[in-house]
Amino acid sequence: MKFISIAFFLFSCQNSDLSTTKKFIPDMYEESEMTLLMRSIYEENSKMKKGIITGTPPNRFPSYFLNIFNSKLTNDKPYSEKFMTYSKVYIDNVRTLFDTVSSISLKTRYNNSINSCIACHTSECTGPIPSIKKLLIK
Repeated sequence: MKFISIAFFLFSCQNSDLSTTKKFIPDMYEESEMTLLMRSIYEENSKMKKGIITGTPPNRFPSYFLNIFNSKLTNDKPYSEKFMTYSKVYIDNVRTLFDTVSSISLKTRYNNSINSCIACHTSECTGPIPSIKKLLIK
């Protein structure tokens, strides 16, 4: 009896004229320049993390990170003073990763840069925090 019920359900949901079926195409969210930049920064940090774990330190500051100061925010939202301050701290922390004479471990310097991301996102845009936390080296 179950088989008959399942078969009836499956066949009753089919459209007899598939050629006239239109696909649903939702309105797509257009990502801001900042969103795209943040995704690139995330990917670069992920690569740095893997390198640091395997003993390969990053060798060059990713200059496109500086676009954090001029990429358009979602809905052309203006930059807040807090965002600019956190961005400067983040860039300074990333720059320390390329200091070959620092007495602070590379892991600590890397985690400091990621923690500055988390601090900013705590006040500006909280959504990505769980993903950002995954970048931390334990």
